[in-house]
Amino acid sequence: MRRDTGWETTRTAVLGGGGFLGRHVVEVLCERGACPWVPRTRDGHDFRCLDSARRFMTEVRPEVVFQCAAHQGGLAYQGPRPVEVLQDNLLIAIHTLAAAREAGVRKFVNVVAACSYPGHLDRPLSEDDYWAGPLHESVLSYGLARKASVVLGSAYRREYGLNCIHLILTNLYGPGDHLEPDRSHALVAILRKMMEARRDRSPTVTVWSTGHPVREWLSVRDAAEAIVLAAEGYDQDAPLNVGTGEGLTIAALALLIQDVVGYPGEIVFDPSRPDGALFKTLSCDRIRSALGWTPRTPLREEIERIRTSLRHQIPDR
Repeated sequence: MRRDTGWETTRTAVLGGGGFLGRHVVEVLCERGACPWVPRTRDGHDFRCLDSARRFMTEVRPEVVFQCAAHQGGLAYQGPRPVEVLQDNLLIAIHTLAAAREAGVRKFVNVVAACSYPGHLDRPLSEDDYWAGPLHESVLSYGLARKASVVLGSAYRREYGLNCIHLILTNLYGPGDHLEPDRSHALVAILRKMMEARRDRSPTVTVWSTGHPVREWLSVRDAAEAIVLAAEGYDQDAPLNVGTGEGLTIAALALLIQDVVGYPGEIVFDPSRPDGALFKTLSCDRIRSALGWTPRTPLREEIERIRTSLRHQIPDR
C-alpha cells in the first residue's frame, strides 16, 4: 500500500526531469501520487536564461522544486570546455533560485555533485569537510559552480526565508546513463567497453586512469528515493550526503565488471588519462540519522541489470 505523503496535492517541478537522475526522481514522485511538471529544452525552457526560468515558475507555480538540471559530463567532456561548464551551471543556479523565490516556491531541493567537495582528502568525506580545502583541479569548473549553488541557496534561506536544502550525491549508475565515451560515468563506460570487447573478441580492454582512484557507486534509483525522502523530511541548511559510504578502486570495479560480462581478455590501464581525485567516498552517518535512509541495491545486481538492458545495443556474437 502506498503511504500518504501529501504528494497528491502538492504542485511539484523537476528541473532536469528528462535527464539521467531527473527522470528517476519523476518516477519516484509519480509512484507517491505526484504529477510533477518537467520543463523541456525543446519546449523553450532554458534556465540559463532568467526570463525563461521566470516564465516557467510563474506559469506552473510549484510548491516544491527539485533542481536536477546541470551541464555536465565526464573528465574528458569537462576538460576542453571549462568556461561553458562553469558559466552554464552558474547561470542555472542563479536563475532557478531567483525565479523560485519570486514565484513563492515553498521548498527548493538542490542536488549537488560530490566533486564540489575538497579534492585532496584521503578519508570518507563528511558534511563537516565541505569547506576543508580546495576542489580537485580536474573538476574545478563544474565543482565550483555546484558549490556556489550551495552558497547561493543558503543566502536565499537567510535573506528571503526560502527553505532550500542541499543534497550531495556520490557517483551514480544505472539504466538511462549516457553511453557516449566522454559523457558516461566511469562504471557504464567500462561496462560498455567490456561488452564491446567480448562481442568483438578483442584481446584487451583499456581503462582510463591508473586504476588506483577509489570511488563509490550509488544506484540512480536509490538516489532518487533518497532525494524525495529528503524533500519530505529534511529542512536543515547543512548539506546532506547521499551515498553508500563504501568505496572500491577503479581496478576492482573493472574486475567486477569483467566477471559479470564474462570477458576473457586482459584489462590494460592507461595512466596518461587523468585519475581525478585519488579518494572520494562519502560518510553517510547524517542521512541515516536524519532520515533512516540506506541504499538498497547491491552493486553487482545492478551491473547485471544494466548489462541486460544494453544487450540489444551490444549483443554477443
